[in-house]
Amino acid sequence: MVLPSTNQWTDEEILRQICSEGREKALYLVFEKLAWRQAVIAFVVQHGGNEHDGEDAAQETLVNFDRNIRLGAFKGDSALKTYFMAIAKFHWYNKLRSRRPLEELKPQHRMAVSESVEDHAIAEEKKRYLDEALGRIGARCKEILRLAGLDYSMDEIAQKVGLSSAAMAKKEAYRCRLRFRDFLEANPGWKELLVNE
Repeated sequence: MVLPSTNQWTDEEILRQICSEGREKALYLVFEKLAWRQAVIAFVVQHGGNEHDGEDAAQETLVNFDRNIRLGAFKGDSALKTYFMAIAKFHWYNKLRSRRPLEELKPQHRMAVSESVEDHAIAEEKKRYLDEALGRIGARCKEILRLAGLDYSMDEIAQKVGLSSAAMAKKEAYRCRLRFRDFLEANPGWKELLVNE
């Protein structure tokens, strides 16, 4: 595979290539030539994993990174490598939690999760995914679930979306939750974005 010099690949060029015929070449570049795979492995090893865990996390990160770019989920709020590493960190911390569900993360892990720019970027991306996924079940349902998530009362929701009573709002909210659950079950890629990442 012939690649241009790595210093000729800007973030913009990598994005352009991933969304076009140069996808495979661009992904190989970031994963191998720019050593983002090694950066993920190093991070995992430093945070309670081994080389095998690091390889798994790197592969999973590459898949999610590629998908996010092609779905238009990356909004350019950070450098591409920062975004790539944010996905890796989020994945690894979730893996740690699933392995030790009854244990607290060590204080340095909590600090890294709560204070990192990367984690903030991932949280923002997750909000965008949720917003877009809710849009797939209809504007009215999206608004009802958004208001319910903000702890509006059923009376307030009924008034805001033009329903006749709190009981109607409650029934409609239930239907919307079912529609959203069905959407996620039918679209495991979206479910993974919202639940795991």
